[in-house]
Amino acid sequence: MISGQYNIQADQGSTLKLFVEYQTFGSTAIDLNSYLAEMQVRRSVNDDNILLFLSGNTLTSAVTGGGSTGYFTGTGGISGTGGLKLNTGPTGVAGHTGGIYINVDPTTMSYVPSGRHLYDLELINGSEITRILQGRFEVTREVTR
Repeated sequence: MISGQYNIQADQGSTLKLFVEYQTFGSTAIDLNSYLAEMQVRRSVNDDNILLFLSGNTLTSAVTGGGSTGYFTGTGGISGTGGLKLNTGPTGVAGHTGGIYINVDPTTMSYVPSGRHLYDLELINGSEITRILQGRFEVTREVTR
């Protein structure tokens, strides 16, 4: 299955919230209880520097940003508030089968460089990895800092 294409537009220094639902081709929500989700934002597919890394499952979520440099590599970075929550509704509340809630705090977003970047969102179930969404991650620079 090829991943879906969706371009995200975000404002530097503002809270980012996004909700998607993972469904079968027949529009039935898929239970994500046994899954882990990961999302990375980079300037390009070839760049080793990570601008944002989000992860989560049905119980926990995490977001890591680059801090004052705007990027990090490997396991570095600064922990923020938010991440990916699975089987949640549009407000991040549990109980919505197939729901994926994406949330990044404004401080972490303030360090994401403005411009056009790329992201993808993957679901991991044991040894199986499925990229479900990908596209541009465009950040508009903030004036108020």
